[in-house]
Amino acid sequence: MNAATSHLPAPMTPSTPPCPEGYVALEWLEHAPGFVAFVVGPDLVFAHANDAYKRLVGRADLIGLPMEVALPEVAEQGVVALLKSALTTGEPVVHRAWPVRLPGPDGAPQQRYVDFVAQPVPHSESQGGAGLLILGSDVTMETVSQRDLQFTLTHDVLTGLPNHALFRDRLEHALRRAARVQHPVHVAALQLDLFKRVHALVGREGGEHILVEIARRIERAAGPDVTVARDGGDKFLLLLEGTQQPQAAVRIEDIVRAVAEPFEHDGHGVYVTCCVGAAAFPLSGATAEDLLLATDRALACSQEAGAGTQCWDDTLPADGGLDRMRIGFALREALAGDGLSLRYRPRVDLVSGAICAVEATVCLDHDGAAVPAATLLGVAEECGLGGALADWVLRRAAAHAAQWRAQGHTALRVGVHLTARQLAMCDLEGTILLALAEAGVPPTCLDLELAENLLAEDVDRLAGCLRALRDKGIRLGLDGFGTGSSSLVNLQRLPIDVLKIDGSFIARVPDGDGAAAVVDAIVTMGHSLGMRVVADGVEREGQCDFLARHMCDAVQGDFVSGPVPFDAMTAQLQTGPGLAPRLLRFNRTQPTLLLVDDETSIVSSLRRLLRGDGYRILTANSGREGLKLLEEHTVDVIVSDQRMPEMTGVEFLREVRRLYPDTVRIVLSGYTELQTVTDAVNGGAIYKFLTKPWDDEQLRSHIQEAVAYGAMANENRVLTLEVRTANQKLAAVNRQLESVLARQQSDIERGEISLDIVHEALDNVPVPVLASDDTGTIVLANRAAHGLFAAQGQVQGAVLGCELRQLFPGLPEPLPEGSSFAFEHRLGEHRLHARMQPMGNGTQSRGWLIVIEQDRMAAPA
Repeated sequence: MNAATSHLPAPMTPSTPPCPEGYVALEWLEHAPGFVAFVVGPDLVFAHANDAYKRLVGRADLIGLPMEVALPEVAEQGVVALLKSALTTGEPVVHRAWPVRLPGPDGAPQQRYVDFVAQPVPHSESQGGAGLLILGSDVTMETVSQRDLQFTLTHDVLTGLPNHALFRDRLEHALRRAARVQHPVHVAALQLDLFKRVHALVGREGGEHILVEIARRIERAAGPDVTVARDGGDKFLLLLEGTQQPQAAVRIEDIVRAVAEPFEHDGHGVYVTCCVGAAAFPLSGATAEDLLLATDRALACSQEAGAGTQCWDDTLPADGGLDRMRIGFALREALAGDGLSLRYRPRVDLVSGAICAVEATVCLDHDGAAVPAATLLGVAEECGLGGALADWVLRRAAAHAAQWRAQGHTALRVGVHLTARQLAMCDLEGTILLALAEAGVPPTCLDLELAENLLAEDVDRLAGCLRALRDKGIRLGLDGFGTGSSSLVNLQRLPIDVLKIDGSFIARVPDGDGAAAVVDAIVTMGHSLGMRVVADGVEREGQCDFLARHMCDAVQGDFVSGPVPFDAMTAQLQTGPGLAPRLLRFNRTQPTLLLVDDETSIVSSLRRLLRGDGYRILTANSGREGLKLLEEHTVDVIVSDQRMPEMTGVEFLREVRRLYPDTVRIVLSGYTELQTVTDAVNGGAIYKFLTKPWDDEQLRSHIQEAVAYGAMANENRVLTLEVRTANQKLAAVNRQLESVLARQQSDIERGEISLDIVHEALDNVPVPVLASDDTGTIVLANRAAHGLFAAQGQVQGAVLGCELRQLFPGLPEPLPEGSSFAFEHRLGEHRLHARMQPMGNGTQSRGWLIVIEQDRMAAPA
């Protein structure tokens, strides 16, 4: 022991062999808790080991034994090779968290982690050269805790699968590899269907068990080359590298089938299905963010398609969903600022030809383009701005209506659309009336239009809400009728004033298969229910003419005018819609001729001949051109050549008769085909057959006769339309009367209930009360009054029907008019102090109300 260490105390345990010469300081480590230390010689024989090391390895008799003998299990785990390397090189060996299996308290091997350093030290020559000093500590707890923490940061605790963060990291690495070697990468999102209901059925523990089993099934079906992650809740992610899309789709289908296998719970089978949305690199995106967004898009489509389906994203990253989100941001800013505007579409009455209403649509300019109103309304609902947008439209439209009324357009109605969010409001009526009052316009200037799908809501509540609005004078319309799910029963129950036929039907009128019959049926049905019928989407003159002849009340669409700003709409109200009088229901002023011939010279000659006869003349050089003109214009008389390419005159007029049966049809030809012409005449396809060359006066005479024939038929149609119009008005009046009678009946029932309540309350008043009519006959007496007079034996208790002076002989004569007065009356032993009050102040009642205020015992005579 050298001078530096001679003052140290001796070791506490005499059983421990003395340390080698020159290493007395190692005794300090003898009892160091948790800090291991031992010394071996050049042959790896234990020369010293402290208590901590002995406890760590589970053996106390180490001194003098080689490591391979004393601790063969440790030696086999690579420790001997490390120590020999340190002896050979003379350099220290340092290791952190070295894994080693050691016996535990129960003798079973346990995984332990040790930090240690093996430092070569010189020994004396007598001891054979250099040895090793090994110092370390057991870091098992710290290592396990750190690794557990690292695992929880990158894995799902319940299933043990990678979480979203680790999946995204692996996806980014996979994309970098794919960019280098040009192989495909597919990402899929798997969502369990209705798992919340399954979780509620099996409970929390059962739900967790099913999730763990689903994770195992997905891993088995996917295979070892697929990364499977849990993205929280009941959503899983899949990463497939190197396989083409068809093979990836087959693999995903195998996973879907594996998930759908039944689970056992309480002796019953539980079934779980899933939807999958998948995306491919680089079609759906080149980054991890783009691919994950694409899988979410595809997953949404899959969920809409139904349980157990698989959908692949085939859109570019900048798809409509992102555009809708940007529109939502722009809409929020526009509502807070001044970025919205209204456009108006005029509605023209087909009887008067005037603009009877305008329909408001909201417009937002986004990135230099106008966002369609339907898209804007849908985005507003998605962003939770539907109510704010609807309120803005209502208030702005009401303000514009006030300006138009100030300009003299007092009969004009402004239409706005009701949304589902508005119909769900508790005080819709109050909100609408407040907006109208703030603008200074009456409710009679407002039209509210409902989409047909809104009728699927609670019809009873909806009917009550709409009836309250209608009672205020607001007119209610049903938009897009014929394309939704409304039932005729609900249509009859709801207080609808206007039916608007959807433009999809009008687009095929009058030549579409069955479209004309459908439109005619809707018009007839609407009129029979006392409603006005409006046609939406009118784009051609022929459509407008058909609708006028089939009793449609009003039209709107591009043929009248597209949506225009407030100023342009104001100008149209001043000038009128410009609808030709011939297109109105009762005003066909100028006959229209259509001349069809493949020879231009013939057409020109006929035009010159007939130009001065007051006709509006249209020309065509083939049957196809003629049919095209008939789609755009209303024609009374058609003069067609027989010999034309592609389609003969008779064939052309047969088609005209099918599509436009009210036209008068004439064939003019230089060739006589007796059988064809006879068949056409007998079949009603043509009115007359004239030959070329023609006599001018004779031709003009025949055309005048045809026009007169058409005018007669038109007059009959007009008379029929007038009768139908009168019936329509009568049906509308009947509908209004039914509404008024229903309201009055409801008022009467409420009045009767109120009267019963008043009678019962009056009867239970403890003060005697009587009432007389204007002739002085008692018509009402409560229970206290009957009891008072019956107790005195007066009039045998028969109070009702008595005269006032019979009960109260001392009343003044005559009674004071229009003022109350008090009087006293002696009734047996009682002296009554009463007051009489005339009735009729603010009501239709006439007579007197008598209230006996005091009942005192009379003083003895």
